[in-house]
Amino acid sequence: MSPFRLYGVAAHDPLDAPALPPGVLLLPFRDLAAVASESRHARPSLGPQELEAHRAAVAAVFARGTILPAPPGVVFRAREALARWMELHYIALSDAIGFVEGRAVARVHVGRRSVHAVGVLGGGETEELAVDVDSAAADVFRILRRHAVAAIAIRPEPGQSAATSAAATSSFLVERDRWRFFEDVVAEEGRRDPELLFRLTGPWPPYDFVRMEFGG
Repeated sequence: MSPFRLYGVAAHDPLDAPALPPGVLLLPFRDLAAVASESRHARPSLGPQELEAHRAAVAAVFARGTILPAPPGVVFRAREALARWMELHYIALSDAIGFVEGRAVARVHVGRRSVHAVGVLGGGETEELAVDVDSAAADVFRILRRHAVAAIAIRPEPGQSAATSAAATSSFLVERDRWRFFEDVVAEEGRRDPELLFRLTGPWPPYDFVRMEFGG
């Protein structure tokens, strides 16, 4: 009885299975499938190699279909335990699949082109610059939200404040067939204020819009 590492839950079509990395399996449950692999350890490490394996498995499914990414490092003690979890949460998982189907994540970063001057400013000026960026970015994000299904603010990483990053980030769930249009809207907003620096990344799997329950 081997533990299984979960990478995500996908919509399952047995006639159109994605090409998966070596060792990654689709474990069907009704019209869904767990994207998983056998694990040597019940509590594996989460080093760069493991994180890259997780990213690759999710990306392989996302390239051709719909997936709810699991947090890295989720391991079930056996395949049967994974199947029971999917049965218990089947309705919620199906609803979530329906919500993200045909959609992708865009992350938009907004900063000041003059941010490199922060190092020569005093503390008060640095704080004022960060607040100014947040205010400008909030206005832009409100406009972009009109062209997305959902949006969520991305907080700075632990130890990184808005003052040190001098940037704001928001994640948008965008219809895949409107991706180019969303890119054009971001570019247009970037031209409105030459002092603002915009960076759009994606399309990504819907990491920012999926929350899975694993307790009890």
